[in-house]
Amino acid sequence: MLKHYKYWATLLLTISVLPVQAAPQKIEAFDAQSWQRFQTELPRPSAVVLSTTDCTHCPAAIAAVSQQLKKSKKQIPLIVVVMDGDEHPELLQDTHYRQASRLFVFKGQTAALQYAVNPKWRGITPYVALFPKSGAATLITGTPSQHQFEQWVATGEKP
Repeated sequence: MLKHYKYWATLLLTISVLPVQAAPQKIEAFDAQSWQRFQTELPRPSAVVLSTTDCTHCPAAIAAVSQQLKKSKKQIPLIVVVMDGDEHPELLQDTHYRQASRLFVFKGQTAALQYAVNPKWRGITPYVALFPKSGAATLITGTPSQHQFEQWVATGEKP
C-alpha cells in the first residue's frame, strides 16, 4: 500500500512542476495590421501557427508544435491564428485549438493577411512562424522538422 502511495505522490509532484499551457479562454480579433504588432509585441521566443478550419494538416501541426513546446519545458507561448474562423464561434471547443495559449480569428481579406506575413506566401496552411529572441521569424510551410524545432528551442534563435 505504501509503495502505491509513493508512486502516486511522485507522479503528482512530477506533473505539478511541468509547465502547463493554459487553453485560450477567448477568441481574439486579428487583422492584416496585427502581424506588424506581433513582430514587436509578442513575448520572445514564440510560435505562431496560421491555420484554416478546413485544413486537414493543421490539427496535426498544432499538436506537434504544442508537444515540442511541452517537451522543451520552457514557457514558450503557442499562438494560433485561424484565417477563416470568423464564421465559427465554436472554435474554443475544438481540441486542437485548445492546445494554444492564445487563439485569434482573422477578419478581413485573406490575401491582405498573406501579404502582410510574407508577400511570397500563397496561403498554404499550416504556416508556422517561429519567433526567435530577436529578429525576424522563420516561416515554415507545414510542421517544423524536429531538427528545426530543437535548434530554435535550444538557442531561442532562428533555426
